[in-house]
Amino acid sequence: MNSGLCLRVLILVALTVPIRAAQPAPVTFTLTVPDGPTSTLSGSSVSLLCEVSPLFNAEPLEVRWYRSSNFHSPALLYKDHKIQEAPVDPQYRGRVSLTGGLERGNVSLRLERVTQEDRGEYICQVTSDQWYEKASVFLTVNVTGSEPVLSVAEGRGGGGQVNVTCSSVGWSPQPKLTWRNKDGTEIRNGQEVLNTSDPQGLVSVSSWLLYAPSYSNWLSCTVSLSEEAKREGRILPHIYTAPTAVPGVSKEAFIVTLVLLVLFLVIGALCSVILCKRRGSMWSSSQKSRNRSETKNLIEGAENTVPKPTEQMVTGKEVNLAGKVIG
Repeated sequence: MNSGLCLRVLILVALTVPIRAAQPAPVTFTLTVPDGPTSTLSGSSVSLLCEVSPLFNAEPLEVRWYRSSNFHSPALLYKDHKIQEAPVDPQYRGRVSLTGGLERGNVSLRLERVTQEDRGEYICQVTSDQWYEKASVFLTVNVTGSEPVLSVAEGRGGGGQVNVTCSSVGWSPQPKLTWRNKDGTEIRNGQEVLNTSDPQGLVSVSSWLLYAPSYSNWLSCTVSLSEEAKREGRILPHIYTAPTAVPGVSKEAFIVTLVLLVLFLVIGALCSVILCKRRGSMWSSSQKSRNRSETKNLIEGAENTVPKPTEQMVTGKEVNLAGKVIG
């Protein structure tokens, strides 16, 4: 008895669900869309939500998704129970579809491979034989920009402070820039932030901060759209301070003094080389003169030691050239 009753209930449910799904569209209806904009990252996929209300089978209806100024060339056109190939905006061909669930009143649009050009207003329009309704969905495309570039320059006015700069490009929409110390505490005072946009709508952000350098305290600059889309750079400001700076001496005077010192050393080295060459030349000439004098003296001494050919000594007596003994 109980099994038979359960079977009847199951059959009744199976019969009533298709009947409810196949209910005709009411004379009037509205569309339900998100209150705020829909955000996604560049290169990802996104669903633009749109449902008929009250919920009913929307398969017999016409569903048109288009940009606000492009009604006749929509991103997607569903008509006669199928998605039409034309007319469709070429930039969306192969990238759009309905998420499914038309029989439940879900007419949401699925957009693949989102680009920066896809951002903006989309209009969801649903038309029956007796009624039509439309609603707007706004799409924002988040583009994560470049890694922050940090640099340090000498701070004006002295006081031991340096000017730390952070810049990053290629963001959409406008990002948030945050300075933090090594403890993670946000630095709110003494900073300036500047945002500019290029023709493509991408935002460049830059900021500068006066900071007292330290050998252990680093700074971080974070540029972000959300916790998932952010870039961070860090720097140790003390590395960039001038270690050769002399207290009380201006940077220009120090550079001039350094240049003059180098010039003096170069001139001194050249003078030393020239003096050494001159001394070497004088020593060489003196040595040559001395060698000539010594050679001459040696020759003269040798001539004085050789006996004259007109005189010979024979057993202690003088003999002339004829061999006669004199005396």
